[in-house]
Amino acid sequence: MKYDVVIRGGRVVDGTGMPGFTADVAIQNDRIAKIGRVNEHGEREIDADGCIVAPGFIDVHTHYDVQLDWDPIASPSCWHGVTTVLTGNCGFTVAPSRPEDVGWLAAMLSRVEGMSKEALAEGFEFKGGSFDDFWTRLEGRLGVNAGGYVGHCAVRRWAMGDDASEREATPDEITEMQTLLRQGMEQGALGFSTSQIDIHVGDDGREVPSNFATHEEIIALASVLADFDHGAIEIIPKSFATGYDEEDRALLRELYRVSGKPIELNILTPTPQNPMGWQDTLEFCNEAAEQGIRLHPQFTTNKLELHLKLSDTFVFDEMLVWREVLTQPEPERSRRLSDPSWRARMQAEWDSDDGRAVAFDLGDLEVEGVTDPDHSAWVGRTIRDLAEETGKGTLDTFLDLSLVENLELNFRTSFNETSHQFIQHVVESGLKNPIAMAGSSDGGAHLASFTGADYSTRLLSEWVPRTVTLEHAIWRLAGMPATVHGLRDRGFLRVGAFADVVVFDPKKLKSGEAYLAKDFPAETQRYIVEAEGYVATLVNGQVMMEGNKHTGALPGHVLRGC
Repeated sequence: MKYDVVIRGGRVVDGTGMPGFTADVAIQNDRIAKIGRVNEHGEREIDADGCIVAPGFIDVHTHYDVQLDWDPIASPSCWHGVTTVLTGNCGFTVAPSRPEDVGWLAAMLSRVEGMSKEALAEGFEFKGGSFDDFWTRLEGRLGVNAGGYVGHCAVRRWAMGDDASEREATPDEITEMQTLLRQGMEQGALGFSTSQIDIHVGDDGREVPSNFATHEEIIALASVLADFDHGAIEIIPKSFATGYDEEDRALLRELYRVSGKPIELNILTPTPQNPMGWQDTLEFCNEAAEQGIRLHPQFTTNKLELHLKLSDTFVFDEMLVWREVLTQPEPERSRRLSDPSWRARMQAEWDSDDGRAVAFDLGDLEVEGVTDPDHSAWVGRTIRDLAEETGKGTLDTFLDLSLVENLELNFRTSFNETSHQFIQHVVESGLKNPIAMAGSSDGGAHLASFTGADYSTRLLSEWVPRTVTLEHAIWRLAGMPATVHGLRDRGFLRVGAFADVVVFDPKKLKSGEAYLAKDFPAETQRYIVEAEGYVATLVNGQVMMEGNKHTGALPGHVLRGC
């Protein structure tokens, strides 16, 4: 017989954590047909000599829900070996939704997750309906595999209307939300997601709907999952940055008790106000594991730099005065930023305890890009340097330069050597802890501020083998997320499994630096990061990426809970 594809002579690392071995991999249709010595030819032959052959990576924390409409390969995640993306995290989805609420939910995503309103207006096609309505329309149109959660904000908006952003739910409204979640699970949702952190503010300036939910409401919704043999819960409790207070710890234990499902938590990261909160999180999760409770925080191996411009940023939203100013439409936003009285209020808040919630100093912000060539001399210089030249304070300099460029001046954060070493310690602690998940890319979100899709490439190229073995890293990128999320026949290379395969040259593998690209609908921009060293990425048996280029194939499946 002749196989569709034969990958020859690579070192197979199968996702189980077992030592790698040299073998051929034969693929027929969308499944792996043989692993070993393959004497038969393939319609397509891939020379993997000197390369690693691994299961495609599973990106567990993304917001590609809307981007898939115009970008079916979910870039830039797919450039980094990812073959499966899980969407709808943090409680933010656009389904289920009444037609009249789609615009409101999309605007919420734009504000909270940093998606371009112009790109959404031109490229997003969903007009409302059920969870199934949202995903069925994408069947046959995907390059990667994709599935999603039922988001708390969507079901709350459906059940409560505008009151979802104002108050607690009544018992009848909670029952209606449970019905909506149950319908979503029956239609193949991969679980339920929610969040309650203050920084999440919608386009209307109010906190997002899930922030108004009581713990009793969240527990009632989680209990729905107990009736299904699939599903997970993703949640960011209000006190996650501190390592979870006693109330939130009790909530997490109760969510597991009523649902019996694994619970995925946010990233392990220090904040200025809680530099050791991540350690408290790990200790709590380890204690829970000893009690049989499945909690999975995430560790991040991507660069934690932020990019920002005052025309579109969420970075300062934890400070209420700054949030009020930066959520104003133009020209009111620029007027307030120019007003000495508003500047005084912003300065006072920056100097207060609230200001310490921002993980950088204004003076350390570096000018990354300008719109006016006459200002090119600013690029690469910090606000502190430019302030010394003008004799102004850092806040006035920051705002004045931004206003001159119509708020389109791009900045990026940076870490000093001490901060960098501390971050490395945090990452290493998570990487060595067996319950922590690899992830936190936030793919599809924060397009003007952040790109974390290179976490897989950086894990393999910067942490292997000095911290973990290659086999363990592949397990964390593929086998573990498939196991936690119940993705059957994904995450492992074995006969009969779906042929999601990535072939890469470990000697050439590396991640690039983030840069702005104008490649989205309505000629809008986003930060992207490319990779080197990937030879081929196959999804369901078809070569979807060849090197850094999309082949045009759209073999991805809509993933539904079984």
